[in-house]
Amino acid sequence: MAIHSLLLRNRPFNAIKNGTKTVEVRANKKVGRLDYATIEKGDHIVFINEETKETLKCNIENVKLYKDVRKLLVEEGVKNTLSSGGDLDAGVKSIESITNYKKVIAEKGVFAYRLRVIND
Repeated sequence: MAIHSLLLRNRPFNAIKNGTKTVEVRANKKVGRLDYATIEKGDHIVFINEETKETLKCNIENVKLYKDVRKLLVEEGVKNTLSSGGDLDAGVKSIESITNYKKVIAEKGVFAYRLRVIND
């Protein structure tokens, strides 16, 4: 089991903390020293709130690589995936608007990490 650290904005951090967001979405790419393809079921992610520096530890319950964002949102559920509360089309647009995501996803796919908050 590996432990990974990821920065998150306040809204998605709180949605995971409150249990309304149970799936984290990441394009299949490397960011700094972390290659998202190395995150596996059973690993832990420590999310760090960019604004407050609060941390939240989660277990990775499942990892699935999708060819596109729309399929991911349909299968994983928009409500489980988006902290914005948007619909399917807004969700696709939002995720694909993240810097380089649309290009990377078209080439390598997008990961859905199903999360369970660990209350230590």
